[in-house]
Amino acid sequence: MNNMWQTSGEKTDGKLSMGAALQELEEETDLMVESEDLKFLINDPNYNCDVYTLKVHLNTKLDLMEPDKNGEWEKFSFEAYERMVREGRTTPTHITYIELILQKIKPKSQGLK
Repeated sequence: MNNMWQTSGEKTDGKLSMGAALQELEEETDLMVESEDLKFLINDPNYNCDVYTLKVHLNTKLDLMEPDKNGEWEKFSFEAYERMVREGRTTPTHITYIELILQKIKPKSQGLK
């Protein structure tokens, strides 16, 4: 979706969700990880879309593998992510499921606002 923050992903074409997520992550960022590194967050039935999270160290370089399709990758805090979602600057999945996503990704010490 143009001019909106998005997560890496694509239609799975019948592949299992986790395998498709790992493949897309590698294809779009050149980052190779194991399935145990990803954490399932939610399924958005409106788009039949599974959302996973991956903790990435600040020094990890994410390569721009599809510059004709994507802008530069950026890392940001939970607070910045929440602000972007609440301002409507992300895809509908993130807007619809923000509370559930934050419950699953925010460190317990930060709590929900």
